[in-house]
Amino acid sequence: MRKLLTAIDRTLFAAIALLLMVMVANVGWQVFSRHVLQDPPAWTEEIARYVFTWQIFLGAALAFGRGTHIVVDVLVSLVPPAAKRLLAILAHVATLVLLVPLLRFGIAMVDLTSNTYATASGLNIGVVYAALPIGAAIGGLYVTLNLVLLLRGGTPRHDDASTMID
Repeated sequence: MRKLLTAIDRTLFAAIALLLMVMVANVGWQVFSRHVLQDPPAWTEEIARYVFTWQIFLGAALAFGRGTHIVVDVLVSLVPPAAKRLLAILAHVATLVLLVPLLRFGIAMVDLTSNTYATASGLNIGVVYAALPIGAAIGGLYVTLNLVLLLRGGTPRHDDASTMID
């Protein structure tokens, strides 16, 4: 299971890195065309926003997998190790409870916007909104795999779980 998590990590990280390269090239062209050519294309601003949207949702999913999302661990630090394990399980379940509706409503948003196109770039807006359910699905997969590891008596491989379980 840890190999699967590592493979997902690498794929997601590569996708985010590729999106960053696209964003840098896009914004670089926008700056060049604005200051040198005095005629920036309108589509560059749209594409920058849409690529950034994808980076945010894929980055959030990666944060779930690596345990680098924000954690408030005041309560966790005050309880004994057995309770820390229970709190970690509850945290994973609560996260899943929040990700499932995000996935469901994200799919509905893609369905609603799949016939709409961006003004300047002509890009299908459903593709932009697809970042939400895809990010939620990948985040949910990470949380589920880490929950299975917890329930089997192990510890999730990410950093916040190591602070939660002694």
